[in-house]
Amino acid sequence: MTGTVKDGASLASLAELVYAERPPRRVWWKELVNDKRDKAADANPALLHKKMLQLLSSLWVTRAVGTFARLGLADVMEEGVADHAAIAAARGLVPDRVYRLLRALSTLGLVTEPTRGRFALTPLGRLLSSHSPHNTRTTAIFLNDYFADMWTHLDDALAGERTAFEALKGAPFFEWLAQHPHEARRFDRMMLEVHGPETPAIVAAYDFSPFEHVVDVGGGNGSLLSAVLAAYPKLRATLFDMAEAVAAAKRGEGGPLPAVSFVIGDVFTTAAPTGGDVYLIRHLLHDYDDRDCVRILGNVRAAMRPQARVLALEAPLPSDESPGPGRWLDLQVMLLCGGRERTVEEYAALFEQAGLRLVRTIPTQHPAMTVIEAVAAGSPRG
Repeated sequence: MTGTVKDGASLASLAELVYAERPPRRVWWKELVNDKRDKAADANPALLHKKMLQLLSSLWVTRAVGTFARLGLADVMEEGVADHAAIAAARGLVPDRVYRLLRALSTLGLVTEPTRGRFALTPLGRLLSSHSPHNTRTTAIFLNDYFADMWTHLDDALAGERTAFEALKGAPFFEWLAQHPHEARRFDRMMLEVHGPETPAIVAAYDFSPFEHVVDVGGGNGSLLSAVLAAYPKLRATLFDMAEAVAAAKRGEGGPLPAVSFVIGDVFTTAAPTGGDVYLIRHLLHDYDDRDCVRILGNVRAAMRPQARVLALEAPLPSDESPGPGRWLDLQVMLLCGGRERTVEEYAALFEQAGLRLVRTIPTQHPAMTVIEAVAAGSPRG
């Protein structure tokens, strides 16, 4: 998946804000795991009990935010409607119940209630409006549909070979998407919402000027390639992906792709485009188990020039026990498609099995993106 929920605040930390009944001062996973209150809770049975209830009730937050997005209430408010009864009327809803939903959402910082019964969107809440140019409305809805339902099959995933998604829908995720084009388009939209902010960070962090030919493996609608070419217009470029993705790229859904070559194929069964001197692989490896990752990387290794570079664009897990949202994303991709998040050392091991060698990691300005650079195993060091 060219990504997933890629995430800043855990659901549990959001639930904590609900109980606190105050605007969020830091919606961030560190608040949950590093706050001094946790140490107090360890020694206080009442606080420990409260924290457990916060964790168990985190589903309330997810569902409330998703409903707010799905019903288009942020759109109504974006148009200047502030009174809760008028907001409810615009969607044919019960005013008192809409008021109570908005009052609860105010504890998360999505809306404010400056006077009783009248609400205003915050910058965070505007991300759930379809009018916002960088909104996450589709993501909020998606994570309350079958992406949420598959978590009811966590037991199945832990006990057997099937993913939770297979237990829910009867087919592997990507096969199911291929059979349901409407859902595939929704998923692509969510991926754009989740990963779009990473793109400028990648282009800013990595110097593409030494290269002549960039190949985007599993490049989707071409949004990353479009951004790279905008910054480095002299590059030749090739986008390699399945037919549906290539069609979207050709329609310009990811942005302009001047003079780009398109290769339709499967990363497992179709030879990767040859002659590239930098290969981009963004949020693809985390969708697959180690064996399939080695197949993808081996395919690229066979196609690349001797001095070419491979850029795995991922969000590696910390190598120590530091907490982080990636551990939850690891469960999400496990349930969805059998994938996994990895440490840098684990990526290095994959590279080695595919005839590649880790060179360096380059942080970016986006917290969910690191450039993991590799070369052919026999290439000179330096």
